[in-house]
Amino acid sequence: MPRKKKSEEETENLSTYPESIIEETTTFPKPKPQNRIENLQTALKNIKAKDGVIGYILRASKSASIDLKDPTRIIDYAMLSSTILEAGETLSNTFELGKIHKVMLEGKDAKILSLKIDDSRLSIFMEKTANQDKIYKNLNLA
Repeated sequence: MPRKKKSEEETENLSTYPESIIEETTTFPKPKPQNRIENLQTALKNIKAKDGVIGYILRASKSASIDLKDPTRIIDYAMLSSTILEAGETLSNTFELGKIHKVMLEGKDAKILSLKIDDSRLSIFMEKTANQDKIYKNLNLA
């Protein structure tokens, strides 16, 4: 169907309508998971330099970043990291605790802080004397 052309009168009537007012607001986008992980990797480099930190393992779905003082024990640390996160999730489900933010395990000589960030899993290994709360705050996850 052919379109009708508007008459001059219809066009003039359109100009008598009030103008629309558009308010401009500024919203900041949430950080994308990739940017969040990149920021996390920068924070981990700073944390690794602190006294008492043995190292960390950051696992994503397709890759992993490992930085340990004793690279000969990578498999041991990786198994420990995986087991702790799975145990934390199992306990959470069993006792209906809800979402677990972090899991802390303290042994005779060392301790481990494990957490899930988006689709990634992070475990930080440290000596028993290290302050895990301070290390957690330095991750800048908020």
